Amino acid sequence: MKAIYIKEYGNAQQLIEGELPRPAINDQQVLIKVKAAAINPVDWMVREGLLQEDTGHELPLVLGWDAAGVISELGKDVTGFKLGDEVFVYSPISDQGSYAQYLAVDANLVAHKPTSLDLTTSAAVPLAATTAYQALVEGGKLQAGQTVLIHNAAGGVGSFAVQIAKSLGAHVIGTASQAKRDFVMALGCDEFIDYRNEDFSQQLMNVDMVLAAVGGEGLLEASLNVIKPKGALISLLDDMDPSLAQAKGIHFQRWWVTPNAQDLNSISKLIDEGNIRVEVDSIFPMSQIKKAHDLSQSQRAQGKIILEIPA
Repeated sequence: MKAIYIKEYGNAQQLIEGELPRPAINDQQVLIKVKAAAINPVDWMVREGLLQEDTGHELPLVLGWDAAGVISELGKDVTGFKLGDEVFVYSPISDQGSYAQYLAVDANLVAHKPTSLDLTTSAAVPLAATTAYQALVEGGKLQAGQTVLIHNAAGGVGSFAVQIAKSLGAHVIGTASQAKRDFVMALGCDEFIDYRNEDFSQQLMNVDMVLAAVGGEGLLEASLNVIKPKGALISLLDDMDPSLAQAKGIHFQRWWVTPNAQDLNSISKLIDEGNIRVEVDSIFPMSQIKKAHDLSQSQRAQGKIILEIPA
């Protein structure tokens, strides 16, 4: 099968477009013929070797852990799916990835794609939307009527987080650059802060939750100053000394997303009901994978970056 993989860690020049054996499935797995995969920051972090201690990968390694496609094989113990079903999945980052014509994955992690989206657009959803959903619902326990501040509201995770928070009935404040103000407000933000020219810590107080969908020196510590006691600070990238939050009576957690088909089904319902729209920045063929990674690393994308996989 055609695939994008690496034989050693490093920059985008390490990305190889070539042929690898089609993966075999066990009795609890399905084989997905992949139509499209999404590019996420974790992809190039793995490529650069930044997560070696966490993932335990063996090389050569196919990158990418978002996929949408059609079920082409079923393990004998699999129920709830049939050949030809259109599905999407966030597959475990510890396994081989989705920049390939075929992906073998445990069936209990797979969900039917949203009926309102085509397969290519569906690939943009799983990892980023699941991260946002779990961070808000499980990590921050966000409730209707509460206020949440979302740092990097224009990013892949942040743009989903804004819309999910609104669907939960929250008041949403988003930070981004001024150039992305209209985009962020169109997602449903109630308030906007230009992070380059405004100091959120001087403008806000008594926020119930902060979701830091971006890293940055001092960002988490400054966020503590705007959260009310018993509130929550959930970080997707940076960590900090938890005692700083404990001293203020704030729940802090460095959130690690977990593949979950039930969450994908909840997200799919929100999409089909019109509560979430999927923003796609660009679509690349496999031959332009290096450009796709460069765009992701530039942090200039407005919405998701998708890699189309040839039939």
